[in-house]
Amino acid sequence: MKENSMKEVYFECNMGAAGDMLCGALLDAIGKDERDNIVKKLNSVGFKNAEISAYDETRRGLKGTKFNVKTDLNDIHKHTSISEIFDIIDELNVDYKVKENAKNIYKIIADAESEAHGVPVADVHLHEVGMIDAVADIVSFCFIVNEIGITSMQVSTITTGYGKVETAHGIMDVPAPATKIILRDTYTNAGDIESELCTPTGAAILKYFCYSFGDCFYDRYKVFLDKIGFGIGTKEFEKLNCVMAFLVTRDFEETEEVYELRCEIDDMTGEEMGYAINKLLALGALDAYVQNIVMKKSRPAFLLTVIVNRIDKSLFIRQIFKHTTTLGVRILECERYRLSREIKEYEKVRVKRSSGFGAEKIKIEYDDIAEFADENNLSFFKAREQLINKIDK
Repeated sequence: MKENSMKEVYFECNMGAAGDMLCGALLDAIGKDERDNIVKKLNSVGFKNAEISAYDETRRGLKGTKFNVKTDLNDIHKHTSISEIFDIIDELNVDYKVKENAKNIYKIIADAESEAHGVPVADVHLHEVGMIDAVADIVSFCFIVNEIGITSMQVSTITTGYGKVETAHGIMDVPAPATKIILRDTYTNAGDIESELCTPTGAAILKYFCYSFGDCFYDRYKVFLDKIGFGIGTKEFEKLNCVMAFLVTRDFEETEEVYELRCEIDDMTGEEMGYAINKLLALGALDAYVQNIVMKKSRPAFLLTVIVNRIDKSLFIRQIFKHTTTLGVRILECERYRLSREIKEYEKVRVKRSSGFGAEKIKIEYDDIAEFADENNLSFFKAREQLINKIDK
């Protein structure tokens, strides 16, 4: 089992982006067997009145994956509040990290709708994006990212389309106001197709997960390309309507970019800080720890450091604010060098072998050494020595 591979995704959105297209592109990139396994899991998480499917579809001579959410609900303009959507997400049988990512994406949509219509977020009524198929699209994307183990995400310039679109608020320009707000400070173009190509759902997913926007991918990563997936859209145009996902897997003597999130805290107890660290680690932080420091007026305090993958930066910033009393978080981008790691089992003993950069290391899991020592009435040090000699033979 290798622990050091980094999976990065680049989305090419020359035909815009929607939740179903982004899901389809990722599922297409990982292959049919894994795709079908993930879809089976999605159908068991508890979506009410919804059935998820992903299947091969050929458009204009190209085979891709069509991701689809079939619902029993016909009221396409149902009004749903952000709190109601959070309740739906919280009831699902998915990892806490998936829930938090999905809710944060909906926060982006709700903030954009609030700005567009000049009402508080609590009073925002989500129409199309509040339907169960949109909720399923967003949660499914977060679920797929978690299952695959994506560590970083980029996107090309996003084509939005142009013209008019019919919404619950009436006829509006393309891109819709919320979409335009969400994609602010990113790279977009209208393209040459008169239709809504980028939906608020697709825009919010990309805005939340992607750290880089623009056509900057190939020069840096073309030699690492692993798999390509095509997510087929619902609409048909004179051009192939799809999102392309380029999956990059890098191993061994490679560096990765990680983030250190830091803050000083002088008004939490050790127990409270311990709880916060456990929550952050359980959520998937690469590491989380505290150091004792002295702040102004000679007050003893904690320096909290949380190390996360690029794709998880936004999630963990929110979690730090949620579980600590800090009023600010500093971000430090770091380049991390890692040895390749592989865990193998020898006669019920787990051994981690690491190599790279001219070094080789071996380490036996602590629990296995302790168990061997207890069973054979040995010291921990003698048990480790015997196990290493046994493995080397």
